[in-house]
Amino acid sequence: MDGKAPPKVSIPAEARQAFEAVSGPTTSTLKTAGLLPLLTSSVEILEQIPLLIEEVAAGARDFVPPPESVKAAVRKAYRARRTLILEFTNDSIDESADIEELLKEAERIIRMKRPMVNIDLQRRIIEGNHATPLLAPPMDLADRFENVLGEETAKDRLFYVQADRTVEELVTWLEEGNL
Repeated sequence: MDGKAPPKVSIPAEARQAFEAVSGPTTSTLKTAGLLPLLTSSVEILEQIPLLIEEVAAGARDFVPPPESVKAAVRKAYRARRTLILEFTNDSIDESADIEELLKEAERIIRMKRPMVNIDLQRRIIEGNHATPLLAPPMDLADRFENVLGEETAKDRLFYVQADRTVEELVTWLEEGNL
């Protein structure tokens, strides 16, 4: 990438007004139904795809900072007393086992310095994929659909059963730690 911002497109005022006149009732209905924020979020996500494709085309092949730098920092400085790792059953890029081993190594290092320190490291495997935590709709939209369709039907139809399960796992973990 050359760092330049994409050129701005200027829409003539007449075209903008005509579009607003046609789309106004639809926008109002979507807003009332609580779907407008969901559509806006979807558009924001879709806008990132061309930039991602450009980065890959330009040679980007890894995360920044590189995984080795992250691993070195974890070994040296990770000192959390409680950690929860969530692994999803259908996640082809999952690294939960590697993270768990890395955190166990960090624990061994801290225990050499402070043998009385107790570390609670838990790894839980739940149904879902890499994007599962991102699939839940906004709370107000979920509440509306749950009120109309019933909780289980809404979760199924809006595809957030696994996202809800992720929340349940996090809440359980927090409650176990009295947090």
